[in-house]
Amino acid sequence: MWNKRRRNALVILFSLLLLGIMGLHFVVPYGIISPAKVHLDRTPQDFGVSGKKHRITSHDGIPLSAYWIQQHDQEVRGVLIFVHGIGGCKEHFIPLASQLAKQGIASVVFDGRAHGESGGTYCTYGFFEKKDVKSVVDFVEEKGLEVPIGIYGNSLGGAIAIQALELDKRLRFGIIESTFTDLQQIVFDYKKRYLRGIGIKSISDYVLNRAADIAHFEPDSVQPIRSVQTIEQPVFIAHGDADANIKFEYGRQLFNHLATTDKTWYPVSGAGHLNLSAMGGAPYKEAVHCFIEEKLTCFSTTESPERLPLKTHSHQSREPRQVPFERSPNLLTE
Repeated sequence: MWNKRRRNALVILFSLLLLGIMGLHFVVPYGIISPAKVHLDRTPQDFGVSGKKHRITSHDGIPLSAYWIQQHDQEVRGVLIFVHGIGGCKEHFIPLASQLAKQGIASVVFDGRAHGESGGTYCTYGFFEKKDVKSVVDFVEEKGLEVPIGIYGNSLGGAIAIQALELDKRLRFGIIESTFTDLQQIVFDYKKRYLRGIGIKSISDYVLNRAADIAHFEPDSVQPIRSVQTIEQPVFIAHGDADANIKFEYGRQLFNHLATTDKTWYPVSGAGHLNLSAMGGAPYKEAVHCFIEEKLTCFSTTESPERLPLKTHSHQSREPRQVPFERSPNLLTE
C-alpha cells in the first residue's frame, strides 16, 4: 500500500513538473511579447484641436496607427513624438499632445506594434520599435516643417525612446519617464513580483529567450543602460520614488550613465509608476514644459547644436522658470 501511494505521488509530481516545463516553454513566453490591445474612445477634436489619423508604414511593413495633432491657427515651432507603455495606446497621450498643440508644438501619437490599432503580433521592447520611431520621424520630415523633433516616452515607451535617440540623431531631445535599464533584469523583476518574491534568474532568462525566439529579436541588445552611454542629445529623466513596477534606482542609473551633459534628473516624491503628473503637480508639469521650451529655442537658433553650451542639472538645485503651463488631467493612472 505504501509503495503504491509513493508511486502515485511520484506520478503526480512528475506530471506537475512536466506541465510546468511545458508552460514555461509554450505558454509563459507569449505573456511577455503579446500585450493586451487597448483602444480609448477619444480624439484630438475632443480636446479642441485638429487631429488627422494616419497609417505610417514601419521599416518592415507593419502599419502603425497614428494621429498628427496640430492647431492650424498656430505656427508649428516643434514636433513631439509620443511613445506609450506596454499595453497602452496612442489615445493616452492625446490630452497632453492637444495642450501642446495650442502652444505651437505639433505631435505624433501612435500605437506601437502589437498595440492598439496598429499591426504586428509581438512586442520586442525596442528591438524593432526603435526603427518604427525612425519611420515616424520620416513621416514628420515629409511635412517639410524644418523644426526640432523631440520624443517623449513613458515606461516601455521610455525604453523605446532611449533606443531611438541612440539610433536616430534627427531626434533632438528626449523626455523619459519611469523606464528600465535592461530587458533581462526587468523581466526577472516582474516575474519575481508576480510570484510574490520568488525568483530564479535562470528560469526568467529561459522564458525571455524563448519569447525572443518566437518574436525573432535579440533580448541582449535591449539595454537602455548601454544605449544612454552614446546619447549626446539633451535628455530629461523622471522617476517616482514609490514606483512598484520599475525600481527608482533604474532611473537614476540611466541618468548617471547618460553621455550628454545636457541632462535633467527629476525624482518625483511619492509617485508610483504611472502617476508622475498627478503626484508632481504643477512644478513637475512646469519642469517638463520648460525643458521642451528650452530645447525648441536652442535648436531654432542658427548655431549648430553641437556647438551650443551643455549643462547637467537636477530639479532640486534648479529654480524653475515661470513659464505658464495649463493644468491638465493626469494622462495615466495606476
